[in-house]
This record gives sequence, structure tokens and C-alpha cells, in this order.
Amino acid sequence: MLGAGEGSRLHPRTDGDPKLFLDVDGETIFERQLDALAPLVEEGLVDERVFVVLGYGFTEDTLDGRSRAEKIDEYVRIDDRFEFEVVVLPYWNAVENAASALAGLNVVDDDALLLCGDVITTEGVLSTVVERFRDDHGPDGYSTVAAIEGVQDEMTAVQWDESRTVTDYGAIEGHQEAGIFVLNRDHFETAGRILCANAVEEWFPIVFPAVPSKAVTIDPRRHVEINTEAHFREAVRSLPLEPTDRSEIEL
Repeated sequence: MLGAGEGSRLHPRTDGDPKLFLDVDGETIFERQLDALAPLVEEGLVDERVFVVLGYGFTEDTLDGRSRAEKIDEYVRIDDRFEFEVVVLPYWNAVENAASALAGLNVVDDDALLLCGDVITTEGVLSTVVERFRDDHGPDGYSTVAAIEGVQDEMTAVQWDESRTVTDYGAIEGHQEAGIFVLNRDHFETAGRILCANAVEEWFPIVFPAVPSKAVTIDPRRHVEINTEAHFREAVRSLPLEPTDRSEIEL
């Protein structure tokens, strides 16, 4: 889980804490991500280790008098369904989230499910992404990129070819990337070089056009990304994301 940045567009809601710990209608984004992940742990789709990359709000100049260990215990180590490992970037404000991803990959030793710290989604979406990687993309040597199908230019986007192989990423016209990725362990070395070379200026998904990656599309009704106050208000209106009636589930 990548939560090192300040989330400045959401001040004052994020004063002192990253977006990952933003309360959205009674639960933080972090808590909601854990709730979506827990059934996957029970099913054996992912293991119980959760690596959390932090920065803003957890460095000496942003702790507001508390010790880092106390704040990590209060904010992160809150759920005995998981084993938590925390990496803190002391220089978070001098780099982009490529550095966060690199810090996380340095302590991971297997295929990695990457979740951006501003995304709320559901168990069903995460299961779809992980199962597609496990059953199709991973065995064929690909990583997996979740996206919302439909060409747009408001949110960061990915493009893919007729085989759904990812060909481009960035502030471009394309399908909205969903902040959910699985990086194939075989791609760690290449990804590490790319992230290291671009840690200061780039977002980590630049990796995915550079390593063999396939897109999987998800239901936009089961996903929100919170970057601005308008996004926050829309997220509150959208919750809960899980269908409340069997008739709402697309078969």
C-alpha cells in the first residue's frame, strides 16, 4: 500500500496524515482496503503480509510531537488478520511515488499487489485482478494493470493494443488506470531500474508499459479514487460500493 504523499489537494482533511488514513464516511481508506483484502487472504489468493510505505505524517518534521512507533501502532497495526511491515520515506517530499514503489519492492520477495493510497474498492474487484494475474497473465509472463474502460483525459490513463497489452501510461488520452496493479516477480529487476532512475519525477506506473503487462477492466461502480474535495464528496455519495441486492450483480 502506497501512502507516502501529502495529499495536498485535500487539505485541511489531510493535515498531518496522508490520504491513506483519510476518514471517508466513518472508515479510513486504509481500513476499507484491509476489509477488501481480508477475504482474499482467507481464500489463499494473497498472503497476510501487508507492506505499507509511508512518509508525510510519519517523519520527524511531521509527527506533531508523537513518536513514529506510537503513530504506526495507532494507524497501521490495527488488524490482526494481517502481518504489517512499514517502510518510511524520510525524503518523501523530494520524490514522486516511483520512490514509494521502489521502497516497497525492496522488501517484497514475491509477486506484488500494489494499491494506491487514494483508492477504495471491493473484494470482488481485487479478486478479479488477482485471479486474472494468477490464472492468465502471470503464467504467460505478464504483470497486470487494472483499468476502467472508456477513453478519457481527466485522470491518468493507460493505452493497450488489440491483445490488451499495455502500450502507454500517463497524463494521456486513454482508459483510466485504477490504482491497482500486480507486478510479476520476474519483472522486479527491470522495474527496480526504472523506478530508481525516475524516483524524483515520475509516478510508478511508468513501469507497466516497460515490462510485459496486460490490462484487466473493472466495474467503475466498485471503485473510487480520491484526489480532490469533489472526489471526496462523490466517494461519500457512492458508498457502500458492494452490491446490496443480488439483482445488482452483473453475471
